Amino acid sequence: MTSKGRINEFKQWLTYRTNYTFFALGYKTMQESKQAPKSQRIYQEIKKYSPYSLERRIGGFQILMEGSDVKEKPPIKEVYNRLDQLDKIWGKKYISINGDFVIIKDKD
Repeated sequence: MTSKGRINEFKQWLTYRTNYTFFALGYKTMQESKQAPKSQRIYQEIKKYSPYSLERRIGGFQILMEGSDVKEKPPIKEVYNRLDQLDKIWGKKYISINGDFVIIKDKD
């Protein structure tokens, strides 16, 4: 095999390896940023009352709190985990379960 053949073979191998590495890193990052699974039936009903919402911006997302000017701008990788964290804090304070009923308390 000539040296040109070896160089072309190495370039091809390097291209495939680089593509694979970027794919693997992207997949790993996506898996880390996924939210924990929730009961969709209950979560959709409770989410209506949550004071937090996502707003798109040029650099990703920001978390807004209803009735406040406070905006959080977490890194794109952590935005859903942070929103989940804020919802849990809000839920501990304003949601209670009484038998088969979920009671959402008003903040006033």
